Amino acid sequence: MNTYQAPTYAELNAVLDQARRPSRTPTPVSDAQLLGLQHRWTTMLSARLDQAIEDAEYGRLAEATTEAWHQLAVEQPVLRGVLDSGLGRSEALTDALDGELRILALAAGLVGIDTPEDRAVVVGREFRDAFTGTPAPLRRVA
Repeated sequence: MNTYQAPTYAELNAVLDQARRPSRTPTPVSDAQLLGLQHRWTTMLSARLDQAIEDAEYGRLAEATTEAWHQLAVEQPVLRGVLDSGLGRSEALTDALDGELRILALAAGLVGIDTPEDRAVVVGREFRDAFTGTPAPLRRVA
């Protein structure tokens, strides 16, 4: 029996509200909350990328993808900050980041829909690292 309870929208908003007002004793953010926030980020990013792809000039998908990611990061600095800080301590979040990395590689035209998942993640990680200047954590392989 699975007892996993996804965090509510209100709970995720409370996490972001707390992050806006740093405290000496912040409430820890759970893996489930980080995954919910990553889902929120990926949903917003997917919408941005959809529009960027539609509006991109021929041969400029990578630039449009980069711009869409950066615009969202500027508009959602608290969300991006919570996710970035969680990447170093949450294996579940690091694993979930793979979805974002694949989306970035696809949107930028660097891989195709038939590219093996692991290869798309590697290409997406290299692409994201290049435009953020911050290495995305590697997933631990058992």
